[in-house]
Amino acid sequence: MKIKKQSIGFQFIVWTLLVCIAPFVAGGLYIEKVITKQVHENFEYYTYEILRKIHNKIDDGSIKPVYEAISLLAMDDRTAEVIKFIGDKQIKNPEMLDSKIYQFVVNYSGIFPRMMLVGLGTEQGGYLEYPGFFTESGYDSRSRMWYQEAVNHKGTAYLTDPYAMKTTGEIVVAFSRTVQYKDKILGVVVAGWNVEDLGKRIEEFKIGTNGYVILLSQNNKVIVCSKHNEWLMKTPLEIGIPELVDLADDGKIYRVIIEGKRQLVSVNRSPISGWKAIAIIDESELAEKVSQIMKPIFITCIVMLFLILGSIFWITKKYVIEPISELTEGVTALSNGDLEFRVPLGRKNEFGILAVAFNEMADKLKANFKKIQQQNEMILWNTIRQKEIEKQIARLDRLNIIGEMAAGIAHEVRNPMTTVRGFLQMLAKKEHDSPNFSFYGLMIEELDRANSIISEFLSLAKNKAVNLEYANLNHIIEAIIPLIEADARISNKSIVLELSEIPELLIDEKEIRQVILNMVRNGLEAMDEKGEVRVRTYCEENAVVMAIADQGSGIKVEILENIGIPFQTTKENGTGLGLPVCYSIAARHNAKISVKTGDDGTEFFVKFERLQDN
Repeated sequence: MKIKKQSIGFQFIVWTLLVCIAPFVAGGLYIEKVITKQVHENFEYYTYEILRKIHNKIDDGSIKPVYEAISLLAMDDRTAEVIKFIGDKQIKNPEMLDSKIYQFVVNYSGIFPRMMLVGLGTEQGGYLEYPGFFTESGYDSRSRMWYQEAVNHKGTAYLTDPYAMKTTGEIVVAFSRTVQYKDKILGVVVAGWNVEDLGKRIEEFKIGTNGYVILLSQNNKVIVCSKHNEWLMKTPLEIGIPELVDLADDGKIYRVIIEGKRQLVSVNRSPISGWKAIAIIDESELAEKVSQIMKPIFITCIVMLFLILGSIFWITKKYVIEPISELTEGVTALSNGDLEFRVPLGRKNEFGILAVAFNEMADKLKANFKKIQQQNEMILWNTIRQKEIEKQIARLDRLNIIGEMAAGIAHEVRNPMTTVRGFLQMLAKKEHDSPNFSFYGLMIEELDRANSIISEFLSLAKNKAVNLEYANLNHIIEAIIPLIEADARISNKSIVLELSEIPELLIDEKEIRQVILNMVRNGLEAMDEKGEVRVRTYCEENAVVMAIADQGSGIKVEILENIGIPFQTTKENGTGLGLPVCYSIAARHNAKISVKTGDDGTEFFVKFERLQDN
């Protein structure tokens, strides 16, 4: 597609020469800059003084008196007597108190009128609150923040973060301090203060026409905000103004976006409470002041400036920003994998040519990516399948070689072994009193052990005859479970059965018994005392699955990679033929063995394919 080219550089130069009068604009901007700087400096000083007065009023009028009141109460010897009297009791009404104690609490609560309540919590879990006598089932003052923080700041008064009271929903702060006797903590005294009182005090200070003040606690929670009640008890991050947390405490002015509007903010922190007072004013309010100062002098300049800036903005937006944004959006979409994105066409300039080239590139990328994706999927599938086939073939080849060797030499080895065993038995009977009598039994045992190993070798034979008959796995498991449980009880372990209803299978019952015995005994040997081997049966699609799980420490990676290969064992007296025999038996039954292992144990799955006519 051909597009008639029109130079964007030529358009930009022509329009700039038409709308820009450099000296006039520079002079107007310089004057505006000077006036704006002065207005902002005045505002900085003004807000600094306001915030300082707010902290002075809060600290001197509220926080310091409460600190002093709570400290006096904590250090009063009578307070220690009251706490000893409370002990582990929850004081529900005045009748539970001695008249002197009750009057003592009443008198102290009146020292500072703004305190909502006075409370005493004991190390035994008791609690007294005046004037509400608050009680709650299971209430333990030791679990409350004000109690724990007072203990952490032993011997000094602590101002908690604001929180909402369960009973009234009012937002309060608590002042707490430990009550001690001979350096031993007896309990904690606490005084509550309604934060609503703070709001009334701060509302007396005005920040410009529409400005307002936010008060943040030590943990950056909004305590007071006359304009936005919904912000109370939320952090700046939760209300979408995270910048308020990182503001420096030097009274400087910062620009922040609040509710989509540019705002000017100034912050001041109280060294006593750690609270931040933040003054917020709409930047447009200061801009109006600048405008009022400049209007009589530069009204013509301002009008011209706005016209020029508006024209430049419109031209730049239409001929530069919009096309670049479209191309940028296209590049971003392609980088994120969206090969369907196309840049709109229609501009008859350099951006139009770029749009056409971009769309053509996207079409080619889409076609090539699809081809590459198909090739990668095929390569990955073939690689995985090839590795699995090679692994199975290697295992079966080893099993078959060993099985063929065993079948070839078993007969020749067993005959002389049987003869030797017979002569040893005969000699043992004749030389019963001989000093060598014990050696005969040892030699017979070793011959029997060799014979059992030969039997295991024969189980690996590929062409071993199997007697297939229809049988139910559950019945085979239930028949041999007493034998397995006897082995388990000897080592203080247990067997758990989870047998589901399953159909009959065409199997050799003796060989399946051997698989179950080998796997369960492996599981028992892999666990410590009190371990549990779980045997499950269930149906899965067109197959019957027998799962045997232990609670051992799992199989190591290097062992797992070669599992089922003969002579691989971690047992001191093992032959490494148990699992290979299981794999051979499974192969003769057209079954598959898989394993899942981890730090919490190992589970073997033997999957038997069901016949379609069964």
